[in-house]
Amino acid sequence: MLLILAGVALATLTGQGNIIGNAENAVGKYNNSVAGEQQLLNEIEKYFQNYLQGGNVDNPPTPPELPKVDSDGLAMENVTITTDEENVQIVIPVGFAPAILTGSNSTYSLPGQDGSVKEIMPADQWNNITSEQINQGIVIVDHAITYTEGVPDFNEYVWISIPSIEENFKEIAWNGPYRAESHTNGEHPIVQNPTTEDDKKNKFWDYSPTTEDNIYTSMLTSVEFYKGFYIGRYEASEGDEKVAQSKRNQAVWRYVTHQEAIDSCESNTIENIHLLYGIEWDSVLNWLIGKATISSDTIGETKTMEIEDIQANSCSWGNYSNSTGDAKEGSDTLQNTGVSEYWKANNIYDLAGNVWEWTQEKYSIGSSKVCRSGNYSSNEGGYPAACRINDDVNLTSYDLRFSCQLFCNTGRW
Repeated sequence: MLLILAGVALATLTGQGNIIGNAENAVGKYNNSVAGEQQLLNEIEKYFQNYLQGGNVDNPPTPPELPKVDSDGLAMENVTITTDEENVQIVIPVGFAPAILTGSNSTYSLPGQDGSVKEIMPADQWNNITSEQINQGIVIVDHAITYTEGVPDFNEYVWISIPSIEENFKEIAWNGPYRAESHTNGEHPIVQNPTTEDDKKNKFWDYSPTTEDNIYTSMLTSVEFYKGFYIGRYEASEGDEKVAQSKRNQAVWRYVTHQEAIDSCESNTIENIHLLYGIEWDSVLNWLIGKATISSDTIGETKTMEIEDIQANSCSWGNYSNSTGDAKEGSDTLQNTGVSEYWKANNIYDLAGNVWEWTQEKYSIGSSKVCRSGNYSSNEGGYPAACRINDDVNLTSYDLRFSCQLFCNTGRW
């Protein structure tokens, strides 16, 4: 009897129309159905992605080529990276690469975060750089990432995006304390388009693009073509053979005449570096407004850069004798480059305070040139980042420095 029942059970489970077979068939059909649906969804997604990128299923767009880099990950040719925002782009010069920063593990560091360079961005990520990252300040480096006792063996520069040279690249007559005054505090109103001789005497202005100043002319062409330029991330420090460099944790180069500042940029092995013109300084500050996150007057808080922070009082994000909030620590004394993570805006350090910066902007009709940014002994917000003072070109001082501008123009001093 037991053998008969066992036979019937086996026949039911394994015979024609059996339970196990039916279950296996059902599972197989279900899996095939799921696979088919997923394939259909993949085809739909592919169609829409190609459509949005201007292609179609049969003729998909060509993906961007990976940048050609050397064994250190540095560009072997100039690389232009476009973004989703019209005219916002970045050019990585030959011999350079974008950097990942330590504190945020990204391209951007907020006030208080460690902004030192951690590593070079892999080439397969360059084409993923966004307009948001560009508007927060992309750092590039010119060498493999190595440090010697905390001092980097590479230079660092920050890209300044200029989508339109007509709208975003211009000299600005900032209104505010000491906007156009000399060391004697004799006021000289800025005149945007001087016509009379009196106006010209009292006007700060940049070199006009003349045949005598080929660097200025080349700079204008470069900024318009590449839609931006680079500025030294740090105040200048002295490299070998009196060559200007932009490196972290270095003593600021002081006691420099105006011509020495120019020569130290032009003798650099990096091509197309020059001492900043006033129009470049103004354009950097104008680019920061509404984009940069800076330290606030209140300790532990940040804020978005407003025009008042560069035009009236820069004490919340610069090294002055009366710095406020987080920027207070270490103020009233000269500091090395990049020493405070609260003295920066869009990854650029010490645009406000620490030491004065030579520019190539002319003052009046004499031999004086214009200095910018204020210094560590300035107080009461009287010398914000946008201020202008004049000094004789042969003057050297304990509180004068300079910034240089690179490639697609590079500079800061």
